[in-house]
Amino acid sequence: MVNLILGKSIEDIPIHRVGATDEESFAAFQQDPMMFHVRAHRKYGSVYRTWFRDRMWVVFAGTEANDFIWKRGELWSYAGANAPFLEEMGPDHVTALDGPHHREKRNVLKPAFDMAPAMRFLPQFNSGFHAALAAASRGGQPVELVKFWADEITRINARTVAQGNLPDEAIPRLARWEYQMLRGLFLDDARASYVQREEYRALKEHAMMWLGRMVDERLARPDAYDDNFAGTMRARMELEGGTPDRDRLINDLYLILLAGTDNTSNLINWALIFTFTSPAWLAALRTELDGWDGQDIMALARLPTLKAILMETQRVRPGTFVLTKECVQDFEFGGYHFPAGTKIVHPNTVGHFMEEFYPEPLRFDPQRFLEGGRFIPRTQGTFGGGIHICLGRNHSLLQSPIGVAQLVKYYDLEFLKPPDFDVRVGYTGGRLDEELNVRLIPRSA
Repeated sequence: MVNLILGKSIEDIPIHRVGATDEESFAAFQQDPMMFHVRAHRKYGSVYRTWFRDRMWVVFAGTEANDFIWKRGELWSYAGANAPFLEEMGPDHVTALDGPHHREKRNVLKPAFDMAPAMRFLPQFNSGFHAALAAASRGGQPVELVKFWADEITRINARTVAQGNLPDEAIPRLARWEYQMLRGLFLDDARASYVQREEYRALKEHAMMWLGRMVDERLARPDAYDDNFAGTMRARMELEGGTPDRDRLINDLYLILLAGTDNTSNLINWALIFTFTSPAWLAALRTELDGWDGQDIMALARLPTLKAILMETQRVRPGTFVLTKECVQDFEFGGYHFPAGTKIVHPNTVGHFMEEFYPEPLRFDPQRFLEGGRFIPRTQGTFGGGIHICLGRNHSLLQSPIGVAQLVKYYDLEFLKPPDFDVRVGYTGGRLDEELNVRLIPRSA
């Protein structure tokens, strides 16, 4: 039987190049990764090729590409594309698992990450954020918000979703390791030296020590706790038919206690920056929050301005932008045939910046999501999609409005240095990589 290939070959795919050489083109990409791919998509559509890092890659971009990649999860191997996660976190890390192992891991983690467990401790997050902001505002001393939110989310996690006897002084070091780990994952040739730094090694050893101690306590007293991690332990015991593997439990605990704290912190901070530098939106949000008693968490879901500000923040400052994938089967897409082993670059949030969906896409305008507006299907790539959609999505989307509402309702924000809006959305998304020093000024009753 003849194997009929309907699509054209990879060599027929057009090449997007800026400058005279591939090296010049990659330098142009690094200067502005987001718009590099937005322009390429405008010119070539969903499929093109470009020089990325050290070789020519196939690129799938735009809404049709998102739909195809997320629906056809069986095509992709994440173990190769996300190998740095395995190197840092071991062979059981969900971000780099495929097939049955990936499904098993996500099922084990459902008791910690489904909507109900994500909502379970929201009152504690509300009261915790309120108390932490009050303490930070006393005396008018500067507050560094990048560390502040990551520390407080980690601190509350250790009292709620993954309860443990963590000393207060351990919290900032745990949060700092998560911050550094994420920023070092995809540094290419520079990654080896980054993770060998004495500071990084000490932070990681400290984090692994405490995660190990917490797991050992749970193994010694498996019925002593009733939290999200306890649910995951029960699911793992059922899966493994007895005492769970300690290393896998440490990885589970990492995901519940630490993973996502940096992403949520980043979303809160960008929402605050945009709100406090947009007087009209600040006034509109405060008018809305005047009717909130500061305690009823469910009432936040009924505040359309707050929701619109956070949705627009996710659009213009997504947590990720460029992902890579490797296919494990032959397939066709966009009129081309791709053999197994093809490596693909997927700029998953190009749709956020397509003018046909979001006019003036670089402008912060929450009005897009008021009066029935929403992210247009397939454009939204902040949390990915399909079977590999971000595990912590529910936690981030539920905790971030609490942090924004608590600060906006009760404090004025004085930036000690004007925020820098010239942020290139690149490898790690629109993250704040510098300190955000402010003063919290209590508002008059």
